[in-house]
Amino acid sequence: MTKLQRFGNLLLSLLMIVCGVVLLLDPHNGLQYVAVVLGLGLVLYGVRKLWYYIRMARHMTGGLSVLFIAIIALDVGLYAIAVIDNLKLALALYVISYCILSGVLSIARGVESKLFGSPWVLHVVEGLVSLAIAGSCITFINSDEVIILVFCLGLFYSAGVRLVSVFKPTEIIYIQ
Repeated sequence: MTKLQRFGNLLLSLLMIVCGVVLLLDPHNGLQYVAVVLGLGLVLYGVRKLWYYIRMARHMTGGLSVLFIAIIALDVGLYAIAVIDNLKLALALYVISYCILSGVLSIARGVESKLFGSPWVLHVVEGLVSLAIAGSCITFINSDEVIILVFCLGLFYSAGVRLVSVFKPTEIIYIQ
């Protein structure tokens, strides 16, 4: 990880912590804040992936999948912003589906890392925590406060994982 990437991850971690604290301090408007954060995050992710596709991925093998991911992220992000008036179920489903997808992908990344002999425990733990967050969202799907609390805990956890990765030394592979 370069110094610029470390600095970007540090800023993103601090922003996630601030967003979590703001959500905890104002739970009455929390659903709107969560929808805006999720929507803007997905839109920015989609724009970043689209820019990456335009610059490099269209010349790569499998680059078309980057375009599809960018389009889907943009659509889902814009939809999340558009349904701010009727949020309860849509937002809960967004949080649940994001946590399940993130958890499964993190566990798969951890298993793959273990097969290659790389550090894998952090990926598996991250995936299990994401799946636990999704389970708690499913259990308390009718409670706005619990969904906001679970989302805040997820933000704090993601920020902590990013902070760990910022301060963890980068492994360098030497070829002799």
